[in-house]
Amino acid sequence: MSPQSLADDLAYIHDLAEAGQRAPLLGGRFLAWWGGLTMLAYIGQYLIVTGISGLPPSAISLMWIGFAVIGLAGYFLLVRTISCAKPGRGSVGNKVSALVWKSAGMFLFVFFLGLTAKSFTQGSAASEFGGSVALVVGIYGMAQFVAGQIANSRVLTFAGVLALLSTVPAILLTGSDLIWLLGAAVAGVTLLLPGIVLMRNEPSETV
Repeated sequence: MSPQSLADDLAYIHDLAEAGQRAPLLGGRFLAWWGGLTMLAYIGQYLIVTGISGLPPSAISLMWIGFAVIGLAGYFLLVRTISCAKPGRGSVGNKVSALVWKSAGMFLFVFFLGLTAKSFTQGSAASEFGGSVALVVGIYGMAQFVAGQIANSRVLTFAGVLALLSTVPAILLTGSDLIWLLGAAVAGVTLLLPGIVLMRNEPSETV
C-alpha cells in the first residue's frame, strides 16, 4: 500500500467520523411526544388542585395512571416509525441521546409510579408531588445538555441549560399551585419545541 493510498484511506475514515458526528438526531418525535404529554398533565394537575376543573383530588391519581399508559403506548408506536436504514441512526449522538433519555425515563417512570401508588392508597395527592417538579426539570436539563453536547446540537444544549436554570424558580414555587404551570411551561419549551425542531431536521428518506 502506497503512502498516498494510506493517506486517502485515513482521510476517508476521518470524513466518515465527522459525518457520523454531524448526523441528524432522530429522537425529536420522542421529545415532542413526552414534552407535549407532560405539559398537558401538569396543566391538568393545576386545574384539579385549584378546583377549576371541578374534579376531586382523587382524579390526580387516575390522570397520572392514564399519563403512563398513554405515554408508553405512544412511545412504542413511535419506535416503529424509525426505519433501521434511516441515516444517522447508528451515530454516536443518536446512541448517547437514546441511552441518556432511556435512563432518565426509567427513573422518572419509577419515581412517579411510586408517587401515584402513594396517592392512590391515601386517597389524595402525595405531598411529594409538589417538590417533584424541580427534580423533573433538573433531569430534563441534564439529559438535554448531555445529548446536545455529544451531538453538537445547539438546540438541545440551549434547552438543557434553560431547563437546569428552571430548577431555581421551581424550588421557589414549591408549595404554590403555580408550580404546575411552571412545569408545563418548561416541558413545552425544553422538550416539545426542541423535539419539533429536530423532527423538521430529520432526513425524509434514506441516502
